[in-house]
Parts: sequence; C-alpha cells; structure tokens
Amino acid sequence: MKKLLFSLLLASILFISSSCKKSGGSSTNTTATFQATVNGTVETFNVTSSTLLRSATYNQKRLDITGVSTDQKYRFIITLGDETALGNDFSTGDHVIRLFNTDNPATTTIDESIDTDAYYTLSTLTSNGGSVTDVYAENGDVIITANTVNGASGTVTATFQATLVSKTGLTSYTITNGSLKNISYTVMN
Repeated sequence: MKKLLFSLLLASILFISSSCKKSGGSSTNTTATFQATVNGTVETFNVTSSTLLRSATYNQKRLDITGVSTDQKYRFIITLGDETALGNDFSTGDHVIRLFNTDNPATTTIDESIDTDAYYTLSTLTSNGGSVTDVYAENGDVIITANTVNGASGTVTATFQATLVSKTGLTSYTITNGSLKNISYTVMN
C-alpha cells in the first residue's frame, strides 16, 4: 500500500501541476463543500471532484476528494487508501497520515518516512490560473465516521487534521477542525 500511495502521490502532483481544470471523468460536486481551519483561518472548499478508484491487481482502492477554497487561495486534495478492492464503500475509522517524515535511524525495523494509508496535497493557487505544490512532511489523520453506498456512488462524512512542513522547512501549514459532511463520490471502475 505504501508504494502504491507514494506512486499515486507523485501522479497526483504531476496531474495538478499540468492542469487546473475539472476532469470530465470524475464526479463534480458543484454544490458540496467542506471546511478546515488553515493556519488559523477558516476556509471553505468547493468540491470539484470526488472519486473512488479500485485496483484489482493490488487489491486496493483509493478515495480522492478535491476542493478549491472559495477565496481561490488553495486547492486541497484528501487521498485515502483502503486494503481491499471489494465493494463501493470505504472503511470507517482512522486513516493515518505520516508521510515523508524523517526516518529515525534508531528504529531500524520501522520506516517513519512512509507510515500511512492517506495523504494530503495542498497547492497554493496563483493569479494566472496556475498553482504551486510543494512536498510536505505530513502528520495527521482522517477519521471517516460514516459512509453510505447507492449503486455506483456513495457519500462520506469525516473529520481531519494535520500539520504540513515543506521539506525545505520554509513553509508550514496547520490544518485543524477539518470536516467533510455527506460528500458524494462516484465509483470510477
């Protein structure tokens, strides 16, 4: 799962940097929103896409929820991994984020740099329609409290929080009070 999430993270960053437009292949949730406090400021995000992708080959699935802040300052993507490709639902409970942290050499059997089943991608939007995306040491979690399925779609409710520190140490974000309420997603396969 760790290698797949890492590969998916890099693919997401490349996709984000190459295009800011909505994809015709994903669910658009134009009236749905989620909220989070970013560095002390409450931000509301309009959901631009929310999809569940399955990989039978790796027996895994991935839920991606993307939003753009109403002030057009941030694009925020929540990506969660699940250890089964079965079903159109997603497991409730805590999804831990511990990505790209410095590995502790004293714990040789544990790789703290990739100990996660979830990650965030936070981009700062620019005035010319582009975005700047950095790589962050991430610590936090997403707690899914409810997930309902209706055929090839579903809804998810969760809370989330995290700290993101750029690998250069020059930029950091504290995300608190994150809340997703009945966000609809489309199952892509």
